[in-house]
Amino acid sequence: MTVSTTVNKISYPGNGATLVFSFSFPAIVGTNLQVFFTDSSGTVTLQSPATYTVTLNPATGTNPTQAGGFVTFTVAPPTGTTVTIYRNLSLVQATSLANQGTLYQPVEEAALDYEMMVSQQVLEVQNRALVVPVSDPTPSPIPAVAQRANLAAGYDSNGDPIAFSTAPAGTISSAMAPVVSAASLAAGRTAFGLGSSAVSNAGGSGTGITVSGGSLFVLPTVTVDATPQTVTGAFHFTYRFANAAITYTLPLTTTLASGFTFTVAAGAGAVTFAVNVADAFTGMGVGVSLVIPQGTQAAIYTNAAGLWFITYNQPLGFNAPANLQINTSVAASALTIALKERNGNDPSASSPVLFTVSGSGTSVSRAVAAPLSITVPNGATLGTINGQACRIWIGLFDNAGTPVLGVFNALNPSTLSIVYWDESTAISTTNISAGSTLAQTWYTNGAVTTKSFRIIGYLEATEPTAGAWTVAPVRTQLFGAGQRKPGDVVQELYTTTTTGGTTTSATFVALTTGQTIVITPTNAANIIRVESQGTLSITTGAHISITISRGTTANTNLIGNIANANTTAAFSLPGAVLAYDLPNTTGSTTYAIQGKTDAGTLTYGGASLQTVMSVKEIFA
Repeated sequence: MTVSTTVNKISYPGNGATLVFSFSFPAIVGTNLQVFFTDSSGTVTLQSPATYTVTLNPATGTNPTQAGGFVTFTVAPPTGTTVTIYRNLSLVQATSLANQGTLYQPVEEAALDYEMMVSQQVLEVQNRALVVPVSDPTPSPIPAVAQRANLAAGYDSNGDPIAFSTAPAGTISSAMAPVVSAASLAAGRTAFGLGSSAVSNAGGSGTGITVSGGSLFVLPTVTVDATPQTVTGAFHFTYRFANAAITYTLPLTTTLASGFTFTVAAGAGAVTFAVNVADAFTGMGVGVSLVIPQGTQAAIYTNAAGLWFITYNQPLGFNAPANLQINTSVAASALTIALKERNGNDPSASSPVLFTVSGSGTSVSRAVAAPLSITVPNGATLGTINGQACRIWIGLFDNAGTPVLGVFNALNPSTLSIVYWDESTAISTTNISAGSTLAQTWYTNGAVTTKSFRIIGYLEATEPTAGAWTVAPVRTQLFGAGQRKPGDVVQELYTTTTTGGTTTSATFVALTTGQTIVITPTNAANIIRVESQGTLSITTGAHISITISRGTTANTNLIGNIANANTTAAFSLPGAVLAYDLPNTTGSTTYAIQGKTDAGTLTYGGASLQTVMSVKEIFA
């Protein structure tokens, strides 16, 4: 037969009922046919021959090749699917014609039919391929598999095929493909050419890079130096804290890269930068060293061509230790105070706590580069009393370069006296122990003699039993500019009256009217000072007295004076009283004038000399 049709496939919609689907194109055997299902989502599946049978129409006349037939399914293809019957021949030539042999027309025609059907098969595949117009020049080949992995196909300005990214930022060339397709950020940075610096090192030690707020930051190494240093290329972008008066010997500038830089803080003495005899600091002579004073921070640079450069900033401030946090805790009736760096970790060489102490008109900067704490043991009251709010000051002593923590209670609750600590004067301390029961005494881990110190903060606590540290401090406060000191006045109030208060009582009672003042303390650890001035009068000869009480009931909680007078007749004269109190409250507190007389009527205040009452809250 002749192959009169160019078709080698046909498609039908499934309806869930039809089992038999016909085709008109020729086939040699049933296995030449493939059947595909396409579902509603577009997924194409090659069906197993077990799900259908193929029946070919018999050849007619002298034609050796069957023409058409039908496919019968065991289960009707469902609605929404598409059935495609496709002829797929092996690309072989199986007919052999012997030399000078007999030619049989059916054999020749069958071979020609097969080759034509193969040609139709190739044409069908070609019709489904992307081709360029006949007028186009020969295009370049598509990129190799490694260059097009994870990318999309596209065309450059010449119309040639390229692989590119579909990222919103725009086209990414094949050169950037390794960066875009990297399996991790670190691999991407390495592919980008960042080399050994391609490490995210936020929060750790050593130089690295990190991202914050959408920007790329380089993190320097922080090192504490206590001995002379020979500078090498490894010093680049490091921060050095010089914990002694030392020398940094600089290498020949031409052995370094232009822009090489490091920073030095002169924390405990002058720092010297010794240059090579062939180099110079800008503006200075060749081979001349440069010295920066204690407390100065300087950044050192080079152009790698004979010159060094230096920039300064302000010296380390005397008022504020740097990189400081204080943690407090109680356990086994003991109070522990621990020095921490600002992230809450123990100080270390890579993250030291920096502080400055004064001495003899100069200042010395120190670094705390190791864990540091002090424990107030069970029994050590530090002069506090049961149930009374207290404030414990925390100091950091410079013991010949070794930092030592100390504690101090400025208030003696028995006498209501306050002793101020003085950071400008070197002092001696007492070793802390269970017998540390004195107020206004510095206690440290091991006694120190005549050492400078800095106040770094305080804690506030109320212990039911003094010396048994069972309740955690309610407040831990760093010390610095704007913080109050022992003896500072927190608030002061006053009142006046021209109305006299009277009594005829032989024991202390609150006067009848007008002789009170009210204050609301801001902190239960503070003390209150109350005083009053007015006219003291009696209608007959008598022994009279006035004093101050907390509340309107006579009490002995206050420390102060009693104004007394003895007379044999009526009289009037000025009178003044003063008292100190530790009310242990932040609630409204009333103070009143109390009076007594053994005869007649006692009057305090009046029109002749108005009564003035004042009250102060004093920081302890």
